[in-house]
Amino acid sequence: MDWTVNNSLKSFRDMNPKSVMDMLLIRNIDPIDIGLGSSEKGNSITSVKPRKKTMTSVYLKYFETAPDGKSRRCKFCGQSYSIATATGNLGRHLSNRHPGYDKPGDAVSNSAPQTIAVIKKSQPQGNVPQVDYDHLNWLLIKWLIEASLPPSTLEEKWLANSYKFLNASIQVWPGEKYKAVFHEVFRSMQEDVRASLEQVLSKFSITLDFWTSYQQIYYMSVTCQWIDENWSFRKVLLDICHIPHPCGGAEIYDSLVKVLKMYNIDSRVLSCTHDNSQSSMRACHTLKEELDGQKVGPFCYIPCAARTLNLIIDDGLRTTKPVILKIREFVLELNASLEMSGDFTQATAAFQEGSWKFPLDASARWSGNYQMLDIVRKASKSMDAIIRKYEILGNRMLLTSTEKNVVSIMHQYLQPFYKTTTNICTSKVPTIGLVLFFMDHISDTIAVCRESRHSPDWLKSAAEDMAIKARNYNSQKIILRKQEPIS
Repeated sequence: MDWTVNNSLKSFRDMNPKSVMDMLLIRNIDPIDIGLGSSEKGNSITSVKPRKKTMTSVYLKYFETAPDGKSRRCKFCGQSYSIATATGNLGRHLSNRHPGYDKPGDAVSNSAPQTIAVIKKSQPQGNVPQVDYDHLNWLLIKWLIEASLPPSTLEEKWLANSYKFLNASIQVWPGEKYKAVFHEVFRSMQEDVRASLEQVLSKFSITLDFWTSYQQIYYMSVTCQWIDENWSFRKVLLDICHIPHPCGGAEIYDSLVKVLKMYNIDSRVLSCTHDNSQSSMRACHTLKEELDGQKVGPFCYIPCAARTLNLIIDDGLRTTKPVILKIREFVLELNASLEMSGDFTQATAAFQEGSWKFPLDASARWSGNYQMLDIVRKASKSMDAIIRKYEILGNRMLLTSTEKNVVSIMHQYLQPFYKTTTNICTSKVPTIGLVLFFMDHISDTIAVCRESRHSPDWLKSAAEDMAIKARNYNSQKIILRKQEPIS
């Protein structure tokens, strides 16, 4: 489970491939030659070799110099090179990654037909704009990956008609070609990441996440984290694997080992965070036995604290779920109506019940559930006033005094949980020690509720269920014995 507040991503144009460690593996695209243009032999030039000054100007117009003056970056894919890099290397980059752009305009006009259009100086012809169709398709690829959309999106008629409206001659690649490009880009970036990880001096921590698609296909993602030589936190998505049936511990272990070996880090893993399922725990236990047998150093595995907290809080909210559903229905109506939300804002100001930013979080996540409790606890008068004013809401949304009392008790009880999750999410480097400290605090909070004479029976019952999951988490913490220092 991910509670990260800011999930915004950089645009592909501003990305630097050297920062691929801080983002998804596939996001940093470097267009490569996969048969989209003609071969180098087909583009060979038999004319006299131009002077170095001419070639330099041809190459450099496709590269922009960094503000510090120490590197140049390709305008197409963002690949960076040292300012001292020979122009021949820049030309090879253009030839391999962007066929056609490595040739002067006069030479290109005499070469074999190319699939990729070439930018060259030409006389204006009736102010007709020259469209580089392949460059347009690369931009569409970046959009598909940025938005996590399938290639079939570009086969929609309405989208094709929109392009035709702008320019009747626009040609979009077929879906199969986009799939081939995606596969080749992913393979190329895997090689880049593997080469980068070989330069890392420290050991790695991995995180496993699991989900089932709407086609009932079981997937696992493997993310790698480490601390670099500058004590900066780094991470990269290594792979997303299909776990074959029966999707047990053995299948997860086999898929995980394949990924680790593919990146040559199978003997450099320090810890693993899993989703607290029995299958993933068995896979991690098998991996620990394998690494202990190789005597490559200490290895530990712990369940994900975020997922465990979510399960604990779900148990605590079980009694108040019907009330939360009623409050959520009101909040959804509030978010959908500007008039209603405006009246609510005026009412909260009149009753001095704080300020509220719309749209309110009405999600089924823990943050959304807590928002439902929060609005009743802090703005119950305004909520009642809006429900009575608008007949469309109906009196069924009005909370009884008993329901308000339940919300007040639960809000007070869960407030430490909310603060803990906020602290975990806002921590720049959530180390294992810090997470275990927060989880111990959660266990203490649950114990206080269970032992308090003032807690109602329904809350004590919920706290009992929460305590079981908290104890299960604590029992899975692997205590590392004293071993040799980690190199």
